[in-house]
Amino acid sequence: MLDIWSVKSGHSLGTFEERSSVNVSLPVVSNIPNVKYSIISGQLPPGIRLKNNQILGTPLEVVRPTTFNFCIRAEKDSEIADRTLRITINGSDEPIVLTNPGLLPVGPNETYFVLDSTPIDFQLEVTDTDTAAGQRLRFFIASGDGLLPPGTTLSDSGRISGFIDPLLAIKLNEQNGNYDSQGYDAVAFDYGLVSDNGFDSFGFDSITFDYSAPTKGLRKLNRNYEFIVTITDGDTIIRKKFRIYVVGEDYLRADNTILRVGTGSYLASSSSLKTPIWRTPPNLGTVRCNNYQIIKLDIYNTVDIGPVQYYLNPLNPDQTASVLPPGLKLDIKSGELFGLLPYQPEFTKTYHFTVTVTRFGNDNETASVPRTFSITILGQIDSTLKWISPSNLGTIDANYTSTLKIQASSTLDNAVIRYQIMEGQLPPGLNLMDEGEIVGKVQQYTSQNNPGITTFYDIELGERISNQTLDGGETTIDKSYRFVVRAYDQLNYSAIDREFILDINTPNDRLYSNIYTTSYMSMGKRKLFKDFILNQNVFPQKNIYRITDPNFGLKTDMRILVYAGIETVDVGEYISIIGLNHERKRFLFGDIKTARATVPGTNNTVYEIIYVDIIDPLDKKDQHLPLETKKFSKVNTVITADTSNYLWKAQDQYSFVKKREIMSARPLENITIDRTNLLASDPQSSKRYPNTITNWRRRIRYHELINGKSIASERNYLPLWMTSFQSNKEELGFVLAMPLCYCKPNMSEEIILNIKNYMATTNFNFNDLDYVVDRYIIDSVSGYGNDKYLVFKNQGVTV
Repeated sequence: MLDIWSVKSGHSLGTFEERSSVNVSLPVVSNIPNVKYSIISGQLPPGIRLKNNQILGTPLEVVRPTTFNFCIRAEKDSEIADRTLRITINGSDEPIVLTNPGLLPVGPNETYFVLDSTPIDFQLEVTDTDTAAGQRLRFFIASGDGLLPPGTTLSDSGRISGFIDPLLAIKLNEQNGNYDSQGYDAVAFDYGLVSDNGFDSFGFDSITFDYSAPTKGLRKLNRNYEFIVTITDGDTIIRKKFRIYVVGEDYLRADNTILRVGTGSYLASSSSLKTPIWRTPPNLGTVRCNNYQIIKLDIYNTVDIGPVQYYLNPLNPDQTASVLPPGLKLDIKSGELFGLLPYQPEFTKTYHFTVTVTRFGNDNETASVPRTFSITILGQIDSTLKWISPSNLGTIDANYTSTLKIQASSTLDNAVIRYQIMEGQLPPGLNLMDEGEIVGKVQQYTSQNNPGITTFYDIELGERISNQTLDGGETTIDKSYRFVVRAYDQLNYSAIDREFILDINTPNDRLYSNIYTTSYMSMGKRKLFKDFILNQNVFPQKNIYRITDPNFGLKTDMRILVYAGIETVDVGEYISIIGLNHERKRFLFGDIKTARATVPGTNNTVYEIIYVDIIDPLDKKDQHLPLETKKFSKVNTVITADTSNYLWKAQDQYSFVKKREIMSARPLENITIDRTNLLASDPQSSKRYPNTITNWRRRIRYHELINGKSIASERNYLPLWMTSFQSNKEELGFVLAMPLCYCKPNMSEEIILNIKNYMATTNFNFNDLDYVVDRYIIDSVSGYGNDKYLVFKNQGVTV
């Protein structure tokens, strides 16, 4: 056991403040070199790391003082020593209220008062660094801590909002509230105002005794609403007192003798006239032509608001013409839009116009606010949908990529039709996209992640059973799927449903996989390619085939197909394939080409593909290196192997080697004896295995034959474009290529021209990408439906 720690388990390394630098040495014996330290359990405070024998960094925010326990392992050679340590981080910060206590500036232009019957929307500003650690501030008014103005509320997030209820108004027959002006207890509280411009306010003998100028009493009683807001982050609590001053509109009139300047609460621009507040939203929606329409443009109604009028502005804020739809008029008093909308040939047409509402007060006072509205007129056009796709979609082979699509048509020009499954389900592995494409491939067998089609086997016979029945024929399991799809237009004015039938064919009773490879180049090279492949000017989305389908669309992963249709087995069996003729390899790029994929048995083009030829420098078009070559050697030495996985060279090829000689001899190399590229009869490793794409494909096929696998016809698993007749009436067959994109029929020439222009203007060159590969990507192995990676061994006998 390594004796290195100088403290016992449970030792504290200290207490530190959050957001303060920490640099602590581990309590270890310093004279023991080359010791490796690692955390094997627990955790360090966030923001702190272990580096060599130092704990350093800056601890992040914590909501409260927190102790972190962790176990560090010291390791040297084969000896280890563990020690449990702890660190405490202090951190419990009170929220800081940024909004000043007292009177709140809740009025227009941040005035310290607000008129009754008007809206209020004010955010209390508070900051707390503990929120970075996950805490959340909560605001509330506790019982007995005051009241907000009636009609307003305080949210948990500290926002005061609502529409203030009207203040209490004094009736005219209650006089001015002065002494003996009405009966005792006629009003719930005293509100009379004592005149301050009476006898004592004037010069001696300038007026008669006990003279006073009459003071006009106010109809509404202003009020201060005082309340205490409690703010908590879950650990700490602070309380702040605020006030909201609500006044009646008559308090801001010129004949008010009570109001005094210098209070700081009122501005010279303050007015008793309330600004109108729009209730009608800017978007008036969609209406159909050839109909009589009445649309009310509305504002909030309050008491004593004064008369209002509505005006149509000549221009919108963006300086475009403010025009009502033909047939509509604006009632300037009620704010109603009314009239008969005439026939409209367009499918839809949108109008934008600005209306200003003005409130009038005494002495020609006005308060105005504009709003820009939009309304869409739907033309006298019927949206009628009709199915194009037949109810029976035919048969699709399991484990093959789907190119199926369901389609409906509309009587509307440029209609956008969407599709949605309403009942039933697609076969496992397939999905219906919004545009009607059925993407994916039918999964024949259940994997760890996804369901598959049910299949029964006779274990004794070792074969698949067809026409399986249960319950004496009452229950059957077949491969026919029924589902109902709804097609609807973009405005949901028309929708139709249809039941579809899709049959599944299983031409193979085994599952097959595809093998790919790709290059993991530097980030700079990847960005160079991404800038090219994602350029909308080069690859317009409208020209791309199934842009949302991962099997088609734009290909950003730079994959190339190596082999299509190898039986899906355990990952270990694939490893033996790459034991020979496989090594890290650099490919070159050739010409940019295009090909088309057609419906089997017809000349109907499904899609076109644009790809770049991939060139193997060691693989000529008509001449290929063999699977193995042999260099000449005169040496013929016997080698042996022992259980330690070392190879040994004998002293004499005609006699057994003495044990002492073997023990003293040097091994040839450290290598497991299950390697297939070194033979006991070939001690000098004279055999070499050329690293070419042709030999890669040969090894895969020979592996199938040697292991007695049933070889699937690779042609069936090749992409459709490789098995389709091209313009020269020939099939391409397997092509070593890197696909760039799948495009709609007759669009490839335009995209290729875009690519050439891009390369000419940006000096982009594919061979600048440095396409080096070092592994296989298999799209499925036994039990798993996701990609698996097999890295090449890069052994010296592969050239």
